[in-house]
Amino acid sequence: MSDSLLSRPVDRRALLRTGMLGALGLAAAPALAACGGGSAPGGSSGSGSVSWAAWANPGEGERYKKFAEELSKKINAKVSFQAVVGDYEAKLLSQLAGGAAPDAFYVGDGQMAKFIGAKQVSDLSDYLSGGKSPVKLEEFPEGLYQWCKGADGTGLYGLPVDCNPSVLWFNKDVLSAAGVSSDPAQLFDGGTWNFDAFTDALDKVRGSGKKGLILSNWWFNWAWAVTAFGGTLQDESGKIVFADDPKAQEGLGWLLEQFKSGNITYAGSLPKGQSGDALFLAGQLAFNNVGRWALPTLKSVKFGYDIAPLPSPTGKDIMPAPVATAAIALNAKAKNREKALELIGNYVSKEGQQFRLSGGGNAVASVKGLDGLATEGGVPAHGKLFNEVVAKGYAMPNAFVSKAKTATELPTLVDKLFKNPSTTAASFSEAVSKLVNG
Repeated sequence: MSDSLLSRPVDRRALLRTGMLGALGLAAAPALAACGGGSAPGGSSGSGSVSWAAWANPGEGERYKKFAEELSKKINAKVSFQAVVGDYEAKLLSQLAGGAAPDAFYVGDGQMAKFIGAKQVSDLSDYLSGGKSPVKLEEFPEGLYQWCKGADGTGLYGLPVDCNPSVLWFNKDVLSAAGVSSDPAQLFDGGTWNFDAFTDALDKVRGSGKKGLILSNWWFNWAWAVTAFGGTLQDESGKIVFADDPKAQEGLGWLLEQFKSGNITYAGSLPKGQSGDALFLAGQLAFNNVGRWALPTLKSVKFGYDIAPLPSPTGKDIMPAPVATAAIALNAKAKNREKALELIGNYVSKEGQQFRLSGGGNAVASVKGLDGLATEGGVPAHGKLFNEVVAKGYAMPNAFVSKAKTATELPTLVDKLFKNPSTTAASFSEAVSKLVNG
């Protein structure tokens, strides 16, 4: 399943919310339509009913409806699910304004600040610490939920439903045809998957006439250039500090050089209708920097593929990398608050995630102890790396989204910087830091 990438580019969003938000189990969709149970739009007109909403593709929608049936028995309430198709945020905001929103709903990492600021979601802290919740906060990797806190760092307004770590999917056939003798997974296993090896592979692919890697202005696609080189993205207070970190500057400098050489292509410069996902499926792209949500679409391709972590300075380490995620939040005006809290707790608990994600193939559990979900079926061969990257990873930095204005303007700023051939690591860092910290 999956749910997480509301801040990614359009093509990625469609996948995300389509199978991510499975990135979270995400799926892209247009109109909030009740999908599971015959309840009115609000879905909780009586003390014995409760509802939740999420983006969902058809497969996810069916899984959610089955989950609703099972949960109805467990919490002794009529549970219903609404699938939102189209502009998820706009439709949910419309329902909230009209008092017809569900008791609980998904919130993407780029939208949480807006919902918190408008007091449309409730703090879950007391519920989690009160002894009634089937899940504890310590079951979640700490790096996955910081973006669910308020701008002042207090409160917790959502819980990650599942997640998708930033990894490199690669086409074995494209790499082999370009003269890359050892693929990235083999190099990682041998302790030599460093940035020199990555650059060499990209050079060879470019020389063969195909594209090496396509990246967008979504934070998931560029923040790793800071942390994979050993740089620090933000300090303990949440302030963005990579402008003053030599290793971070080295990583961003490397990324910008790859753009200039043509080894990496900026998605914003592609002809209309082209995308990294489509080119990868068509066998025209060597690497795709996405999450596990890509797996369902790859099961019928004819080429060999696998995943590798992002390179590291040593060639053998898994470095901190972005993890896409979405959260389930409590409507501040929920008609059935008690049952909505039970729904949320069970939804993200081990048992709930096991039910929702097993056999789904497009997300990684957001709680510890469910590593087997990411390796189901042995595909891809190095699927265990999903869990290892999540353990070391981080969700969208709170500073990127704690202010609604920042969350909206950051992708636009990065787009402008990536399109400017004179952008340097220093100028990129200065502009982003000024927006985020300012």
